[in-house]
Amino acid sequence: MGLTLLKNADASGVYFLPAPRRAAIESSSNRLHFKVLTADIAEYSSAEAVLFQLGSALNFPIWYGSNFDALFDCLTDPDWEPAKGHVLLISGISRLRTTDPDDFATLLEVFQAAAEAHREMQSPFWILIDSPARGIPTFPEA
Repeated sequence: MGLTLLKNADASGVYFLPAPRRAAIESSSNRLHFKVLTADIAEYSSAEAVLFQLGSALNFPIWYGSNFDALFDCLTDPDWEPAKGHVLLISGISRLRTTDPDDFATLLEVFQAAAEAHREMQSPFWILIDSPARGIPTFPEA
């Protein structure tokens, strides 16, 4: 995995990451001293439960309200998990797509908005999901 790509804030965003590439991304991210956080949401079928699990897995502050607005606020808060860059590895996202397609779409929109906010701040911020989704590109090869 090219370290140059991961450092490029302008290219960062929300991507589908095939499982065989996950270890290389984690290794490269760690070499760059990026904060790597993982969240497994496979066992949750409602947006409320998914948002709660994301808050727990991503170490959000106590005030996190487990809703889409609070998710965006936490992901874009400069005091949340300070680092040179961030890589969020989200697994099990396909279950929410199956059980609640509208909330799945909203979750992706929030992820994309947070990534855009980080691009504007020139802060590398990658949200990598384990399932292909309409409008979400595959993570580029190095």
